[in-house]
Amino acid sequence: MKRFLHIALVATATSLLLAGCATTTTTPSSSTEVDTPRSANKGIERMLLEAERSEPPRSTELRLDVAGEALKQGDVELLRRILDAIVTPYYNRRTTRDYSLLKAELAVIDGDPRGAIALLNHQRFIGLPLTTDLQVKTGLLRAKAYAAGRSYLASAREIIYIDNLVDPEQRTRNHEQVYQTLLQLDAATLAKQAEQSITSDIRGWLSLAAVAKRYEHDPLRQLNALNDWMKAWPNHPAAIRVPETLRLLSEVVSEQPKHVALLLPLQGELGKFGRAVRDGFIAAHFDQSPETTLSIFDTSERDVVALVDEAFAGGAELIVGPLDRERVTTLAAQRLPLPVIALNRTLDSSINPNLYQFGLSPEDESVQVASQVVSESRYKGLVIAPDTEWGDRNVAAFTDQFTMLGGIIVDSARFTSQRDYSDMIKSLLNVDSSEARVQDLQRITGERFQFTPRRRQDIDFVFLLSNPLQARGINPTLAFFYAEDIPVYATSHVHELGESRIDVIDMNGIRFCDIPWKLTSTDETQNAIQAIWPEASSQMAPFYALGLDVHRLYPRLQQLKEIENERIYGSTGILTLDEENVVKRTLMWAQFRDGEVESVPMIFDVAAGR
Repeated sequence: MKRFLHIALVATATSLLLAGCATTTTTPSSSTEVDTPRSANKGIERMLLEAERSEPPRSTELRLDVAGEALKQGDVELLRRILDAIVTPYYNRRTTRDYSLLKAELAVIDGDPRGAIALLNHQRFIGLPLTTDLQVKTGLLRAKAYAAGRSYLASAREIIYIDNLVDPEQRTRNHEQVYQTLLQLDAATLAKQAEQSITSDIRGWLSLAAVAKRYEHDPLRQLNALNDWMKAWPNHPAAIRVPETLRLLSEVVSEQPKHVALLLPLQGELGKFGRAVRDGFIAAHFDQSPETTLSIFDTSERDVVALVDEAFAGGAELIVGPLDRERVTTLAAQRLPLPVIALNRTLDSSINPNLYQFGLSPEDESVQVASQVVSESRYKGLVIAPDTEWGDRNVAAFTDQFTMLGGIIVDSARFTSQRDYSDMIKSLLNVDSSEARVQDLQRITGERFQFTPRRRQDIDFVFLLSNPLQARGINPTLAFFYAEDIPVYATSHVHELGESRIDVIDMNGIRFCDIPWKLTSTDETQNAIQAIWPEASSQMAPFYALGLDVHRLYPRLQQLKEIENERIYGSTGILTLDEENVVKRTLMWAQFRDGEVESVPMIFDVAAGR
């Protein structure tokens, strides 16, 4: 329907809306009639035609009705056309109300949450009488806008304010959204805000989120803290309708495995990675669940299926591992006698109901970069990547996601092991073509004159796949050839812990996604691991983080499976579980600026579940 609606109405809407609010009796042209399929939404088309023939405020009311229908059907282009063409929207209370709400919705869609809040907080809107339904709608829209601007406390407050206005079913959903929104704040901030809060409802929510956040990686302590909170706040709305994550805590604690087996490579080529995962897991084990029996098996030279059988025979209730993709693929084809959390993905995307796949796939990062640039309304890009199998996989992952979201890869370049990237960048930016045209002109005219070459103008970002050394050569070369104003996006591979200011000064401006372990230092267990194992602060950091996170993941599998949009704030990212038991990671964003790394807080769209 959206496609038909767009085809049918774009020509009509363009001609009608250019007239703004003026009265006109123009008859639709025959070309419009030809372009209108029989299956188009004739009700909307009639409203547009009636709006053309009507005088204000009726014409504006009809156009706003069409804009509302366009929003429902997801036709953002038609919504924008209509709103942009309304010159004087504030004729009466109805047009003021509808225009403000629709314009605020569009502002959120366009990534302008401040603009949305300004519209909803303007005096002309604040003073309008609203029905209960519209109060709820406005509150939820304000909450969405505040969350988009990372004002999570303000977002939660808006939902709390409308709690008594909705039916029980909606109230349950609201409670989930309040709780998940507050969890985006750290425990210290939540506790401080709770002390300063004036209203008891908000103070209760904040104190609940504070204790939940403080013990988020320890289900037993979290359950005990929840029980204490329930005693202190027995009549609080959250005690009457407990968020589902917390409601399942008793079951989570009682069903935790008592015996876990680690299947990791401890020798050979993968040994250093397996040992890092093991040490990260053990650190979390002794900090949070020392009573659990832990068995460790070396997969370096033994058959993985035989090891699973041996672990099961020895009483293991859960297996963590293996680490390499071949062995994970082998297990996916087996009838597994117990749950297995593999630390990689299968080679052939095969799945198994008893196999959970959790790893550090670089392709996930490339997909996230594609989603990020589109969210910033950048749809035309260049890709620079190494001419390797790793580069091929990541370029393919980025391309698939980017083009699916409507992006266009204008051009790409691949590099090998060179140190000078001038020729590659000059060609990619079409600077060599600009120079060639000037040389031709000078040859024809026989005159010499001042000239500054130009780069291509059909791009709005560069996606760079490289390591830090390569990035230090490529990034300045882009700036040298007149692309200093084009943002450069990268994956975590451009960022290594411990680099000096001099090391990263040439990467100034590059935006990249990375794991929280490498960008924050607030996790006590992480700090303890880094104090014991110095390599946890270098290139091996992601694997220590993986060991820590898989320990925090396994007690929560039931919650991740049963609760929509449930997630874990881990050291490798925000962790969620899809329908095929694959753990997805949402990473943090950061940027090199003046020789330092500036991080951006992790963001999770509560309403959309991503």
